[in-house]
Amino acid sequence: MKKLKKINVIILLLLSNIALANINIENTPMPGGIAVVDFQSNHSKPKAFYSNVPVYTQHIKDQHWQALIGIPLLAKVGGRYITIKGLSTQKITFTVYGHHYKEQHITLTGKKKKYVNPNLKHMERIKRERPILSKTRKLFSEKSLFNGQFIRPVKGVITSPFGLKRFYNGQPRRAHTGLDFAGNIGTSIHAPADGKVILTEHFFFNGNTVFIDHGQGLISVYIHMNKHLVKQGQLVKQGDKIGTIGQTGRATGSHLHWGVYLNQTTVNPNLLLGVPDEI
Repeated sequence: MKKLKKINVIILLLLSNIALANINIENTPMPGGIAVVDFQSNHSKPKAFYSNVPVYTQHIKDQHWQALIGIPLLAKVGGRYITIKGLSTQKITFTVYGHHYKEQHITLTGKKKKYVNPNLKHMERIKRERPILSKTRKLFSEKSLFNGQFIRPVKGVITSPFGLKRFYNGQPRRAHTGLDFAGNIGTSIHAPADGKVILTEHFFFNGNTVFIDHGQGLISVYIHMNKHLVKQGQLVKQGDKIGTIGQTGRATGSHLHWGVYLNQTTVNPNLLLGVPDEI
């Protein structure tokens, strides 16, 4: 009887761990948002694809599954679909809705002006760095590595929200692809969830940067750091100190830029913190 009770406890713990691995977020099928698409499958581990890119899937109960799809900031309004591959192939449709983001005008002066119009030497460096960043963002590991609940990497005030249409010295640039947190140089940055460090490097625009893989195409990035305190390949737990706030790269002041990728697409990190009203 004691042995049977012990087995039941182990089963309950395993089920508990499965539940913790699920991301509980609101469906926000808009540019920069995350579409939550429910589907049925009797396959033990069905695979879902959006535009031929694998997407995050999670088991809810019995044959009920969910796919979490990052929607590109430049996505147009209209119908979309994902392809589910298991014992059979099926297509599940959903609709992308519009969303308006505000504008932000930034002025760079002195040495920082090089980030508006880089010279030939800087452009050569930028071109070398692009494939490294692209390859990192495209990583897809099969297993979820995090504990199901994200926390803020820092406690600072958000000074620049996600999705802002940015203009540097009057010149339009791509929209802001993350959240900027205010903080003094040296302020601690913590891992928002369990994961594996997949890149630590200094880049022209990003400065000191750390990428963390949380599994199934869910990747977070930390930019403009003063120092990174982790190494490539290192496993981190939620709350571990991974570095400090800085002002490296294209930054007008000391802060942390925190970004999140889902199926190779930048999404609003607020969605993983449970505050979709701030999208």
